[in-house]
Amino acid sequence: MGALRPRRLALLLPVVLAAIAVPAPAEAAPGDLATVAGTVATGTATSIAMAPRGVAVNSAGTVLYIADQDNNAIRRVDLTTGAATVVAGIGAPNNSGDNGQATAAGLNNPYDVDLDSAGNLIIASTSNHRIRKVTVSTGVITLVAGTSAGYSGDNGAATAAQLQNPSGVAVAPNGDIYIADTDNFKVRKVSAATGVISAFATFPIAPATSPASVRGPEDIAFDSAGNVYVTDCYSNTINRYPPTGGTATVVAGIPGAVNSFSGDLGLATAANLACPTGIYIDATDTIYFADSVNDRLRRFTVGGLITTFAGTGTTGLSGDGGLATAAALDRPTDLARDGLGNFYFAQGALMSGSSVATTAVVRKITALGVISTVAGNTWKSWSGDGGQATAAQLGHPAGAAVDATGTVFVADSANNRIRKITTAGVISTVAGTGLPCVAPCGNSDIADGGTATAGNLYNPQAVAVTTAGDLYIADTGHNRIRKVTAAGVISTVAGTGSSGNTDGAVATAKLSKPYGLAVTAAGAVYFADQGSHKIRMVSGGVVSTVAGSGTGTFGGDGGAPTSADLKSPTDVRFDRAGDIYIADTGNHVIRRVHAGVISTVAGTGGTAGSTGDGGLATAATLSSPGGLEFDGAGNIYIADTGNHAVRRVDRHGIIHNVAGKLGSGSWGGDGAAGAASGGYLFSPARLALDSAGDLYIPSSGELRVRMLTTQGTAATFWVSDATAGHTGTTYGWEFVGQTATALGKITFTVPSGTTNAVPYLVSTVDLPTTGTMTLSGTTLTYTFASPITVPAGRHVYLSAGGFTNTATTGPQYSTVTTLTSGGTTVDTARSGAISFTTPSATVLPVPNPTQTVTVAGTTTIQVDPLIGADVSTSMPITVRTNATHGYTVSVHGTAVSGAGGTITAVSAGQASAVSAAAFGADRIGYTVAGVGGSAAGSAAAALSGAYAGYTSGGETAVTATAPTSVTGDVIALVTRIRADRMLKPGTYTGTISYTVTPSY
Repeated sequence: MGALRPRRLALLLPVVLAAIAVPAPAEAAPGDLATVAGTVATGTATSIAMAPRGVAVNSAGTVLYIADQDNNAIRRVDLTTGAATVVAGIGAPNNSGDNGQATAAGLNNPYDVDLDSAGNLIIASTSNHRIRKVTVSTGVITLVAGTSAGYSGDNGAATAAQLQNPSGVAVAPNGDIYIADTDNFKVRKVSAATGVISAFATFPIAPATSPASVRGPEDIAFDSAGNVYVTDCYSNTINRYPPTGGTATVVAGIPGAVNSFSGDLGLATAANLACPTGIYIDATDTIYFADSVNDRLRRFTVGGLITTFAGTGTTGLSGDGGLATAAALDRPTDLARDGLGNFYFAQGALMSGSSVATTAVVRKITALGVISTVAGNTWKSWSGDGGQATAAQLGHPAGAAVDATGTVFVADSANNRIRKITTAGVISTVAGTGLPCVAPCGNSDIADGGTATAGNLYNPQAVAVTTAGDLYIADTGHNRIRKVTAAGVISTVAGTGSSGNTDGAVATAKLSKPYGLAVTAAGAVYFADQGSHKIRMVSGGVVSTVAGSGTGTFGGDGGAPTSADLKSPTDVRFDRAGDIYIADTGNHVIRRVHAGVISTVAGTGGTAGSTGDGGLATAATLSSPGGLEFDGAGNIYIADTGNHAVRRVDRHGIIHNVAGKLGSGSWGGDGAAGAASGGYLFSPARLALDSAGDLYIPSSGELRVRMLTTQGTAATFWVSDATAGHTGTTYGWEFVGQTATALGKITFTVPSGTTNAVPYLVSTVDLPTTGTMTLSGTTLTYTFASPITVPAGRHVYLSAGGFTNTATTGPQYSTVTTLTSGGTTVDTARSGAISFTTPSATVLPVPNPTQTVTVAGTTTIQVDPLIGADVSTSMPITVRTNATHGYTVSVHGTAVSGAGGTITAVSAGQASAVSAAAFGADRIGYTVAGVGGSAAGSAAAALSGAYAGYTSGGETAVTATAPTSVTGDVIALVTRIRADRMLKPGTYTGTISYTVTPSY
């Protein structure tokens, strides 16, 4: 950076000292977030993936509603046309949207849906701990009951009560709403007339020594007499309560019996059930229910016999077009019936054994007993191959990679696939069948040596792509690293399938949940072996440990990486210098291996949190960081997974939140990442950066892949003194040029209340030093003398001086707009806030680490020549540079001259510094009284108690290691003047400046 313009002032025996103040570098502003893949999906009902948990159908049998648990939505299926739309939910789980359009609201694991007499939807939004209503005529969603997890509120307004994972909801004929408040072991009732909630029935928890009694209600229905029936998955019973509540009567199942099947054609109370869930009662008081774990639908009458009317007990999806009694079902959860006698039921949302269910559909049983599938493509979250990625469905995407052409590869973890998104936005599957095999999986099961799309993957968490077009996959569930050649052939690179952390030949080495991975130019594969708490490498046919002792704790900074303790690391990356960076997820930190030594570069070991933005990354807290990436300028992007945000550590070691709301996971739409809408992420994971600098973010909880335009986040705004009302302030901007277009001017927004009649240029980097600068309101414009071209991706810098900020304290923002000479905008970079406070520490800033910063200012020392004594003044200067680098402070200056002659420097420089006793008359000098923060070097030690002068060439006053705190190092520079009584009074002036140079 060029030198700041010095100021020369006429003062009474003055010394003109230099210092300029700046707070922590400004928080990097978020750029634009866009969705590149993933949606909640609409279209033909049988083409959409869903995890149906609850169903409701209108009496006419024309409209079916589905509570799609995993996709966090309520779907509407037109049974005449087969078209499916979304009537509530955005696909990502949150609590948002009440009193607005239901399609813009967030649901969280909706388990059940019912219809009131007007056809409005009543939804059990289970993980929201709420019951919500969608008025069908307006599409508006409102809160019926529940605020948060817990139990409270009985006999008060239902909207102020607490629920705990309600899984079922039913509307009584009189409009009262009954809630299966599952984890509170209660049924609760909301009065239609008053909105008051009350406890209708309590499911007592029996002592461990006695048979388990009823608890955990799942679903509710009513008979013609107003009795209330409740299914209890925990106790494997169906229970009846009188209309007023009270004591339960078991009407089916044996309380406390283990999951099993028996009893058909016998009394229902003697039958064995296995987790009964959904329930429906017809006009004849015949009770139909989903006997979930028995993979059957059964029916009975109170006091009568029980029979199966759908399902053979075999888990699966078969029998469509035939009788329902001969069909295979998969964990049916809810059922409903229309006025024509047709049943609709949901299946496949629950897990079956140890494999992922792939039979997630809604099926229909006609009045004649014929079964068919009416909604769902058998997968819970996979669709869209061959079409636009933004219309496709993903299943918890966990990792991304981008090749040189801009093609994006996604580890679609829950779908057990690797998917590809072309530059035209078309999505396809390049590896995985979608079907896992049960670990350890033999080679015949995983299909090594064959086409990758015929090979099995199991919960893949990361993918990397080489310049040759080969894909490397962290096949996490299979405990393997896999490779797919550019020709599409899949193989195992390392891992036997058995879990372990045994190093050695790839044929025998064991891995334990490999997550993030990186491939070097030489073909070595580094991977975060989460289960073994290590970073490991595959090279030359051998697996070895690179970092981590395997203990699963935190420790070892400053020592050998293999002796350090990591905890469940989930990603590994290299910077341009070849240093290794580790997402030490369980320890909530980012670690670095440099020159054989491991250290922490972000986070505080073992402490989870969301603090520290705008300060040193080593003083900030992270929460389970799960991904890393570097841009071309060396900034580190961190997927702060537990905080639902992406944060950036810049070249100065300062951390900023650049996408997502810290601690708030959701999906709010696309747009500016810092805006109220569009700002959310949900569980971002392993990141990827393309050649244009755009960051791809697999946002697992949103079921989407997002893209952050990082060029828009590159602006950094700083101010020389953040005290409101400070005069003589300098503003500076550093940003990235995004285009090579010929540029004519740049505008900056300055803080509100900034005044300066004649702003002037202080310094530039890679921008013209000649031009015109004007201030109009809060817009500062620098017009170049002639147009220039800034290469795309170039970091440029400009600072302007002489401002006064008269605004109140608080955050101030800036936007940098680059324009052609004709005034056409070609680039906009938004920067974050600087908080103006009072008072402000004196700081020498280093906003651009490749440049030297020289700062000038003034201080006056009043001296009475008649006394002849010396006078001194101490100026504390705070220095902040990159958190991982040291710096030097040098002093430049001229003699102080005036009416009586010259007050010269006490010595020619530091090498000939003199003692305090030898400090002569009519001399000026300085000493270093002390350095707080990091340790100063030999230069400061040499000046402790000795005096040096000011030379125009400058001399080193302090050498120091990196600052140890966000406030920087405080250097006490003491300036001293001694004048004898013969010196003529008058005005004496001179200029002294200090230069800070970081040691990059």
